[in-house]
Amino acid sequence: MNLHKPTERVINILNIISKNPNKLTLSNISKQLNIPKSTLSPILKTLVELELLNFEMTNQTYNVGLGTFQIGQSYLNNINGLDIIKSHMRTIVNECNEICQLGINHRNEVLYITKIESQQPIKLLSSIGRNLPLYCTGLGRALLFEYSKEEIKKLYPNKLEKFTEYTIDNIDTIIDLIEKCKLQKYAFEKQEITSDTCCFAVPIIINNNIQAALGVSLPIVRATEKHLDKIISLLNLHSKLISKELEDLNIKSILS
Repeated sequence: MNLHKPTERVINILNIISKNPNKLTLSNISKQLNIPKSTLSPILKTLVELELLNFEMTNQTYNVGLGTFQIGQSYLNNINGLDIIKSHMRTIVNECNEICQLGINHRNEVLYITKIESQQPIKLLSSIGRNLPLYCTGLGRALLFEYSKEEIKKLYPNKLEKFTEYTIDNIDTIIDLIEKCKLQKYAFEKQEITSDTCCFAVPIIINNNIQAALGVSLPIVRATEKHLDKIISLLNLHSKLISKELEDLNIKSILS
């Protein structure tokens, strides 16, 4: 692929800042992207002027601006089928009073594209617009249902990152877990991405292809057997309803 280098540079700047809000200074960005400060500085100033970035004077760091949010929101508003899915997500949240999230497979990571909060908010590492690994997230494991054992091994040839002490970092163990999850028709992780929380998720299948994953996250202290049974039943029910509605409307992908 023959990319336009100046445009690619701007995109790389936005990507690295979006993943490290309020953490990166001019020097940090210059070092990580190997861009001279003299070249980088006017680009950052322009992005701030266009409100694609914010500059925090107190700590001299950058984060994404309102303009970036508006562009992203415009994209989400144009996704066919998303309103249908969000309607079902609201029903799930009303029934179980826990956070519900939707993610897609983006470059072999789970990209969280929308979330419905509950009346019992909790702090999660995942957030709208963030990418996290497939191997250690509930939504990611549901998305891996369509991968073969060999394909999963090829995805992770190197040592896996541990986010908490509970993160499973052995690829064979993960593959075995995913095979079991396929049989029970839902995926899960417990304290592997955020301490003291867990996530249960199911794939959304449209025309026999996994297009997204739907999940509920909750604190471990509320994860009683009865409550989890209800959550899993809700996820399975609404994933099937979503699939049927989208297929009936001839929506082949939530991103088209």
